[in-house]
Amino acid sequence: MANLIEQRLQLQSQAGCRFVTPDEFLGMMTSRVPFVRADEPSANLLGLLDEQTGNRVLIAAEDFNRVRDGFAQLN
Repeated sequence: MANLIEQRLQLQSQAGCRFVTPDEFLGMMTSRVPFVRADEPSANLLGLLDEQTGNRVLIAAEDFNRVRDGFAQLN
């Protein structure tokens, strides 16, 4: 079984998979495009899938959590 980094590298090389920044991911989560969740838990990745195009965006959960925690501290 591939380790976390190997799994992420495999996904990065797949056509239709793209890693994004936390800001891009948040923007997609709140956009009007009907994304569906497409996480990759074994690689600790959060994901969104555009079912019309088949394209998938991914972000490391730790990167997303860092931004989320920053927002929580503002309140």
